[in-house]
Amino acid sequence: LGLRRGEALGLQWGDFDFDEDLVHIQRDIDFCGSTARDGDLKTDAADRFVPIPGELRAMLTKMRGFPQQYVFHTETGQPWPQSSFKRIWLSLMEDAHCVEEREVKAGTKRKNDIVKRLKPTLTPHYFRHNFATLLFEAGVEPLIAMKILGHTDYQTTANIYTHLNSEMMKKSSVDMEDVFRRKQEASLQDGLQERRAATLQAVLDAPGRRHDEVQR
Repeated sequence: LGLRRGEALGLQWGDFDFDEDLVHIQRDIDFCGSTARDGDLKTDAADRFVPIPGELRAMLTKMRGFPQQYVFHTETGQPWPQSSFKRIWLSLMEDAHCVEEREVKAGTKRKNDIVKRLKPTLTPHYFRHNFATLLFEAGVEPLIAMKILGHTDYQTTANIYTHLNSEMMKKSSVDMEDVFRRKQEASLQDGLQERRAATLQAVLDAPGRRHDEVQR
């Protein structure tokens, strides 16, 4: 959905309108020491409605709870504190093979703790950026993408789109080099086949050379 971390953690089941396939982003979770609490959204523009993809809708409807229940919650129904979030995120990234091992120094307490052993190579913000990339590749207009992503400034979205367009052009340049390389290889192959055919024809047309002898 391209949400910020705090926005995702602040989701409650009552924010979802499964009839309209929309989710209302209206709160953020702030980490306060060992606890988590509702906080203000980053900007006024962050208060928005985001479309729910069909596949995600199908998964969520099987899991939905009471309207005031957090989607991501502790056993007591509270939003995840930072420590829980870190461990759960690391566990997900480990299952996806998107982690690196940390150097655990001798004498480190609880050295088998996942937070001390591993660090993720992908962050929640990576997936927000990836969502913006999907919008760009799908041809979604920057102004619409701005609303979906909750950007206050149009230029923020435009800068992302400009960067993605630049990256696409670079990739296109690489692809074109491959096209010309393949074309050159095909031309060489065609030339080789033509020379072989000409050689064979020359042999067939040679004086005193019988056709059946060549075939043998």
